[in-house]
Amino acid sequence: MLWGMLGAIAPDLDLFYYYTIDVYKTPHHTYLTHFPIFWLILILISIVWLRLSNSQSPAFAFIFALNGLIHLILDTLTGNVFWLAPFLSTPFSFVSLDLEYNSWKLNYFTHWAFIFELFIIWWAIFLRLKRN
Repeated sequence: MLWGMLGAIAPDLDLFYYYTIDVYKTPHHTYLTHFPIFWLILILISIVWLRLSNSQSPAFAFIFALNGLIHLILDTLTGNVFWLAPFLSTPFSFVSLDLEYNSWKLNYFTHWAFIFELFIIWWAIFLRLKRN
């Protein structure tokens, strides 16, 4: 569970760099941690490691990388993901976030996709409480 949760938030760890060092110059979805090929390579490495090892560590690595990739799939619902990066710099998004407000926060929190994300969190809490 721990490695899955860490993998799910790992692509957004680049926000620390975005807010502190880059200071909003480059959209954080253009960083390596938001390239699907990065997560696919990690998945492939973990599968090979799993085949060669008898420990549980490769399974944890696989779960971590898989959740990183799932994060990008969900990011595609609300924003641009460069699925063919670094080969092509064409962004892809399932929906367009029409700017109704001057603040991106208001646009994000009032969009239907945010309700979808809240549903995922609610479902996880429900399943956890049901388990007890």
